[in-house]
Amino acid sequence: MDMTLYRHEDYYKSQIKNQVILLAQEEGIPVHELEDRLNRWKADWSATHDGHQPSFGNTLLGALGVSIERSVDLRRRAIRPEDYLSSDALLAETLETLSRRFRLVLVTNNPADIAERTLAVLGVGRFFPQIIGLDEAGESKPSPKAFRLALKALAAAPEVVVSVGDRYAVDLEVPLSWGMGGVLVETMEDVYSLPGVFPEVR
Repeated sequence: MDMTLYRHEDYYKSQIKNQVILLAQEEGIPVHELEDRLNRWKADWSATHDGHQPSFGNTLLGALGVSIERSVDLRRRAIRPEDYLSSDALLAETLETLSRRFRLVLVTNNPADIAERTLAVLGVGRFFPQIIGLDEAGESKPSPKAFRLALKALAAAPEVVVSVGDRYAVDLEVPLSWGMGGVLVETMEDVYSLPGVFPEVR
């Protein structure tokens, strides 16, 4: 969802920054010290994973031992999509077209209630009747669990499902290894062009 259904660098950075500030306050350590610890862990992880970047939830877990439950709580207190995002008519038109042809499920590393608020601000909540959030999966992508839950929600085999996302290692690598399709989107123009990516099936 984040940086796939919208592009807003300041908002994306604020999600991480606000969580770091809250966590530093709760742990009683300076923000810069916490950031240094996270950055060192990310650099070490990236060096052993072909340069890919870990999700923020997995960074907190790996670097500091922050549980997923605590990560969910931090996100609920730190993330405010209403302060940054607005309705996107072209996105709504795109998803309207896709929803006439496909069943859509949202898989996100944020809690489902944050996702619902984000979709509402963007004006596209009606297109995602099912959301697999961090609070339900209990593990951060690219853990297979979230994708497994999505397949269960769709009651579909991997071969007829396509994962769309902005990060290959987080959103596409696991689905592709299962035989699912995958589409990497790097700009909103990529997202708006999705209806033309999939051939009509008659």
